[in-house]
This record gives sequence, structure tokens and C-alpha cells, in this order.
Amino acid sequence: MAYYPNEEVLSILSQLGPSLLETKEARSMPAECYTSEEFFKFEKEAVYARSWLCVGRQEQIPNPGDYYSISINDDPLLVTRDKKGNIHVVSAVCQHRGHLVAEGSGNCSTFRCPLHWWTYGLDGELVSAPEMIRIEPFDILRHDHSLPRLKTEIWNGFIFCHFDPDAPPLAPTLSKLDAEMANYRVDELVAMPFVDVEDCEWNWKIMIESSLEPYHTNYLHKGPHDFAPSQLAGFVDFDEDDGQIMHPTGFTHVDAGFSPDMTANFPAISTLTLEQRQRMTIASVPPMLTLGLMPDQVFWNIILPQGPGRILFRSGLLYPPETVALPDFEERYKRANDSIQEINAQDLAANASLQKGLRSRLSRRGRYAALERTLPQLNKWLAKRYFDYVRGLGIEVGPMKTV
Repeated sequence: MAYYPNEEVLSILSQLGPSLLETKEARSMPAECYTSEEFFKFEKEAVYARSWLCVGRQEQIPNPGDYYSISINDDPLLVTRDKKGNIHVVSAVCQHRGHLVAEGSGNCSTFRCPLHWWTYGLDGELVSAPEMIRIEPFDILRHDHSLPRLKTEIWNGFIFCHFDPDAPPLAPTLSKLDAEMANYRVDELVAMPFVDVEDCEWNWKIMIESSLEPYHTNYLHKGPHDFAPSQLAGFVDFDEDDGQIMHPTGFTHVDAGFSPDMTANFPAISTLTLEQRQRMTIASVPPMLTLGLMPDQVFWNIILPQGPGRILFRSGLLYPPETVALPDFEERYKRANDSIQEINAQDLAANASLQKGLRSRLSRRGRYAALERTLPQLNKWLAKRYFDYVRGLGIEVGPMKTV
């Protein structure tokens, strides 16, 4: 779906230059990047239609025939596992009249549209269309009217999809994060049931920013986050082709964690180095996934946009199989999850306040602190996609020539 940016969007893009600097001159993004309906329409095409999107974990569909639904902006999708065990992401929209063929989650052998009983396989292929043989030979109908299938890639157990069938692979862009994650065995970890927080009243970028910048942790999270003070945060250089933004934060003691006594709730993951047991790594694979690598667990969040000022926030925890097998796992897991949700609740309340402030005519483009270096890096990731899109339309605007 083509979108041609109007003057409002082009004006916003022309102001991005100071937000792309990793220096003391850096400024936050224009408020309209978070509040403008028109800019969000632009992002749907410039970012979401042209990026790898995390839609969940492979453990959500463990068995052949399993499926679940997820919507990315205006596109209802189905994530499925076929009889051979292959994972697919397909449109949930019947290619006859547009009725959804399935919602929710479950297990089935085919999807049958209830309106006219057009039926599709788990890979999206059309398998039946009553009465349509009078209109078109079925082979032609199947070729033209199967459910659109998105390009799919599994990375460390996370399911990603891309609307462009010719998109370059995701994994090579995540080499820095891959190297850090190797010892965590993330593709072997066991996923706990995720928690959804609906109707979060803020822009999707605010959610990523609150995950990535360590400046606020000494203040907003004072107390439960004291084992990982802001002053022990480090940063990773960002390259133009990077698909992740990430940073480590050191601990005041080994095997620290979110708990009343600030120690890990479970034994450390056995394959970690001593150095990894003395830090956590926070990362994002924009625009939808954020991660936290802890000594004993990995937490993940998926951010589902629902407008310029609203998201659905999904969070989950991952553990080694040997941890899940502990006799007191359930009791300890409840403590671990409660602690993570306490931190999340603080961030969510702050994010809602940020969105309110950004709508004010008196809001200003603030100065980034040294401990917010990840935010210009995120802005660079965004700007590359913004400007690539407008370049494709033959438009030259603002700082794009330097991005």
C-alpha cells in the first residue's frame, strides 16, 4: 500500500538531524514523531511494512496444526505450524471477500472461512472454494487466491516475519547480539505464559526507549534496580546495518536479580561466563522486540502498535529446562514474575506520562544525557528507514543525505 508523505511528515523529517548525534549536542526527537496521526501513517509503510517484525516464540505453536493470531497495525495474521513442523505467517484475510478465516489460537488441519467455506491449508494455500469452478479452473484460483504468506525467519526461538518476500535475511544484522546471546542458549529455553497489558496510551517508540536507556533506572526504579546502577552501564557502537540496539549494565555483585534481596531467583544459567553473571544486557530488535539477558532468566517484550498513541504490551520470561524442573519452580517463578511486573508497572506509568507531556504545546526537544546514548542509536535505525522510503519516492529532505 503506497503512502505519499504530506508536508507535515516532510517537515518532521527535516528536523531529525540533532536526534541522530551521539554527542553532547544531541536532542530528542520532535514531539510530533510520537503524537502525529499522519506521521504514524507514514511509519506504517516506512517502518512496519519494510522491517523484520517479531510476532512471538516458537513455543507458542509446539505441535503440528497449532496456530495463533496476531495483528500488525491493519493486518490480521496467523502464525501456524504445518504437518511437517514448518512455521508460517500468513494473512488471516479470506481472499474471496475479506472475512477473517480464524482468530484467537487453537489446533486445526485447515482454516475454513465461515462466510462461503473457502478453505486454506496451514501454509495458506487454497484447498477448496465451493462453486468457484464455474468461474475459474481451480489451479488458477489457487495460484491467485491463496492466503498471502509472509517471509519468515526463526532467530533464537523468536518468530519474525517480513511483508517483503525479497527482504534480505535478518540474522546477519544481529551478529553483535547473537554473540552475546550464544551462552544463554535462548533457542533452548522454556517460555512461560506471556502477560498482555492492553490499551497502553503511548507511542511504540517510547516503549523501546524506556527499555533501552539506563539513565532513568537510578531514579524511576530506585530500590528494586539498585543492583544494576546507571553508572555501571556500558554502550556498544552502532553501525548503519545493525538490526539491534543494545547495552550492558554491570552488577554490584555476582548473580544479582530482581528480587527482594537483589539476588537471582534461580541458579545461574550454567553456560554463562563469570563476566555475564555480573551484568545484564538489554537489547531491542526494532520495531517490536525488546530483550533482557539476566544470569538466571531472559525476559522479552513484544510491542504491538495500535495507533500513534496506543500499544498492546506483551511480556514473557524464559528459563533453562533444568530450572523449570526444580521442585519449587512455581513458587520461585511467581516471585520472579512479580518482580519483573513491578519494574514494568513503573515504566508503563512513566510512559503514559511522557505521552501526555509530548502533546503539550510547551514540550521541548530535550538534551540527551550521556547515559542515553542508545536513543540516538535507535533514532539512526529509524531514520535509515524513514529516508530510504522517501528516497524511493524520489524525495530529498532534511538530513537524509548524512544518514
